[in-house]
Amino acid sequence: MARIAAALLSCGLSAVTSLALAQADAPRWVELTPRMQGVLGPIEADWKRMDPERRRKWMAIVEGYDAMTPAEQQNLLSRMQEWAKLSPADRELARDRYREWLSIPAERREALRERWEAYQNLPPEERARIRAGTAR
Repeated sequence: MARIAAALLSCGLSAVTSLALAQADAPRWVELTPRMQGVLGPIEADWKRMDPERRRKWMAIVEGYDAMTPAEQQNLLSRMQEWAKLSPADRELARDRYREWLSIPAERREALRERWEAYQNLPPEERARIRAGTAR
């Protein structure tokens, strides 16, 4: 009986220690500074469900926030809002596509980026024609 109690106590302490370490690595929402909460506001509802690694990634993004231009800051916030609206399945699809993107050779990625920028700079009517498959 004493061995069972000792084993249970050991398991319990191990679980508590693991939980404490996980929380130390990735703080709960209320433990973030008001500044971090302000920047990460669009993803607040997801914070408690995020694994510690994702929390750390978002915190690293916030650390560079003040060094961003106002346009970059606005872009980040709008992208976070868009991300927060995605379903879990859509988020996983986006992650898969990003992993695919990273597997493309760098020079090909650069060429695709340039083509995308050229497309973005087209008038809306021309983009609509391209999407419809009726480009000149």
